[in-house]
Amino acid sequence: MQAELSVPVPADAAVEVSDKPVSTAYRAYVLFALSVVGFMCAVDKVVISMFMEPMKKEFGLSDTQLGLLTGLAFALLGGVAAIPLARWADRGSRKLIINASFMVWTLMTAASGAAMSFTQLLMARIGVGVGEAGCVPATHSMLGDYYPRELRGRAMGIHSATTYLGMLGGLLGGGILVQTIGWRSGFVVLGLTGAVLSLIFHFTVREPARIDGQAQPAARGESLRSKLGDTRAFLYLVGAFSTTALAGAATMTWLPSYFQRAFTLTPIQIGAGLGLCLGVATAIGSVVGGMLSVRYGARSRSWGAGFSATITVAVMPFYIASFHAANPIVAFGLLFVALILAGSILGPVFASLQDLVKPDARATAVAVVSVAGVIFGQGLGPLVVGAISDWLAVGATGAEGLRWSMTAVAMVNWLTVLWFWLLRNRIRVLPCP
Repeated sequence: MQAELSVPVPADAAVEVSDKPVSTAYRAYVLFALSVVGFMCAVDKVVISMFMEPMKKEFGLSDTQLGLLTGLAFALLGGVAAIPLARWADRGSRKLIINASFMVWTLMTAASGAAMSFTQLLMARIGVGVGEAGCVPATHSMLGDYYPRELRGRAMGIHSATTYLGMLGGLLGGGILVQTIGWRSGFVVLGLTGAVLSLIFHFTVREPARIDGQAQPAARGESLRSKLGDTRAFLYLVGAFSTTALAGAATMTWLPSYFQRAFTLTPIQIGAGLGLCLGVATAIGSVVGGMLSVRYGARSRSWGAGFSATITVAVMPFYIASFHAANPIVAFGLLFVALILAGSILGPVFASLQDLVKPDARATAVAVVSVAGVIFGQGLGPLVVGAISDWLAVGATGAEGLRWSMTAVAMVNWLTVLWFWLLRNRIRVLPCP
C-alpha cells in the first residue's frame, strides 16, 4: 500500500452526476434498488450449491471439479477483479459499474444453463464471479454519498440484511427450481430475471455527487496509502475481516456435510435449516446492528469496533456449541442465535470503514478487506477444515472429525476479537477529521 495502484480508470470528466435534490423517499428507493442488486448477487452466488448433484451426474464430474466451480478459482479471480473495479468506482460512475456488473453476472448465470461441458460451465461461473466483484465496493461508495454519517450504519445494515436474505432465496429457490424445471432452466430463469432488473436499475437510479465533490487536481497525486487513512487502523480492520472469514465462512462451507453426516438429514431439511439461519437470522441481526449504530455510533467513531469485539465474544459459545449439540433442532437453534449476533456487527463495521478512509477511496477499501475475506474464507478456510478432518479421521461417518476440525478453525475468531479491540483503541487516539 505504499504507492498508488497502477490501474487504468476512465477520466472523471465522463461521469454524469445528477444535480437534482435528493429527497428522503428517493434515497430510500436507492437503498431498496441497491438491496435488490445485492439480493440477486447472493442468489446467483449460492444457487449453484443446489444444482451441484444433477450437474455432477450429467457431466460425470468429480467432487474436486465441483469444488473448483464454487471455491478457490471462483473466489480468487473475483477477488483479483475487485481491486481495479473498485479503483474505477472511486473515480468514475458507481451507477455504471454496478449496472454493468449486474448485467454481466446475470448473463453469465444464464450462460451457465447453456454450458455443454465442464470447461464451459467453469468459464461461465468465473464470469459470474468477476461480474459480482464490481458490485459491493461501488454500492458501499454510493451509499456513503446518499446517506450522511449518522445514518450510514443503518443503511449498511439493511443492505447487508438483504444480501443474506438472498442466500436464503438461493438455497430455497434453487431447491424449488431444480425440482420443477431443472438446473439448466433454473440458471436461465435467474439470468433473465436479473437482466430485467438491471434495466430497471439503469433507468431509475441516479449517480450521486460525491460528498467532497469530484477529486481536485491537487489531490490526484495522493497515494492510495494516504487515502486509506491511518495504516495501522486499516490493517487491524483487514485482520479482523480475514480471521472472521476464516472462522465463519470456512466452517459454514462444511455445515451441510456435517449435518448430513451427524444427523443423516435430507438435502431439503439441511437447505431449509441453514437457509433460515444464514438468511433470516443474519438479516435480523444486520438490521438491529444498523439501528444500534445510528443510535450510538453517531457520537463515537470507536463505538463500532468496540461493539464488534464484544459481540464476537458473545457469538463464540453459541457457534461452537452448535457443532456439539446432540440433535439437529438444538444445533440449528444455537446456530440461529449465533448468526443473529454475528449479523449485528455488519452495519457498524462497514460504517467504521467509511469513517477511516477518504470518500474517494471507499470502494477500494471495501474491495481490499473483501479480498482478504475471500482468500481466507472461501479459498484457504475450507481446505484447512477438510485437512484437519482427514488428519483426525475420527468415527465411521466422519462427523466427529469434522466437528472437531470446525471447532478448531472457529477458535480463530478470538483473533478477530483482538483485532477489533486494537482497532477501537487506535481510533480513540486518532485526531477527529
